[in-house]
Amino acid sequence: MSIKKNKNQLIISMIVGVAIAVASYQVIVKLKIENENLKKLTSTSTSVPIRKIVYVVAKTDIKKGDTLESKNLTTKQFPIEIEGAIASVSQISGLKATKDIKADSPIVEGYFKASDIDFTHSEPQRGYRAVAIRLDTLPPFIKSGSHVDIYFSKNAISAQDVKVLDIVDIKDSSGKYIMLEIKDRDVPVFITAVNNDKAVLIQRNRHERTGYKFSAAAAQLPQFSQSAPQRELVELSDVPSYDMPQVPEVNVSDVKDTKDIPVVKSNIKNEEEIEFISGDKKIIVGAPL
Repeated sequence: MSIKKNKNQLIISMIVGVAIAVASYQVIVKLKIENENLKKLTSTSTSVPIRKIVYVVAKTDIKKGDTLESKNLTTKQFPIEIEGAIASVSQISGLKATKDIKADSPIVEGYFKASDIDFTHSEPQRGYRAVAIRLDTLPPFIKSGSHVDIYFSKNAISAQDVKVLDIVDIKDSSGKYIMLEIKDRDVPVFITAVNNDKAVLIQRNRHERTGYKFSAAAAQLPQFSQSAPQRELVELSDVPSYDMPQVPEVNVSDVKDTKDIPVVKSNIKNEEEIEFISGDKKIIVGAPL
């Protein structure tokens, strides 16, 4: 009886051992798969950069009714898009808050009067100017507050990350006036290019900020004053100098009177000879073939 009991216990122990081994193997395989997936995820995340968007935040708590100043504002990167968040300090500097704003939290348009925000959209920030250009064709998603790249067909100049302040429809026309925020020092060159070439606006992603950039190509359009003729002006210093042979001076006394100079006449005698007569002298030469 005891032998049979021991045998059953042995069989049960073996079955339990096999079950434990199978379960352990499954756990090990599962952990291995999860580990490999984790490695793949890690390598993928390191190769793909995390997009960070810059928004304006308050350095300290701001109470309702307080006027925002640039010294109390800064920018901070966020990994997600925040609807209505302000991206530029100059856009809200000088406005009054309609709600309490916590420090280090993104500032959104809902903290201000809608009329104030609309006004700041159409006003250039300090150091910039609002320049209007007419366009008959406009990319479909460009609106006030968008940023664009500007190129000219003759490659006179190019500008990147330019803010669109406003878009105004032209009466009785399909064209529009586009108000662009141009750096004050670049306005003269930009206006010259607009008057002499066709501007093309290229739409950017509205969250892509690379910073305002303005460059004039080698073939920059010439600039003329109102009094200057419409052709290229050459400075005298730019005219090359040449070594010209000196002409010897002629003494007037050495020049014979025209009456003393004999007149040379010629007569064609025949097809083979020409007769030259100078005073009392005659010379006969062969006619050219």
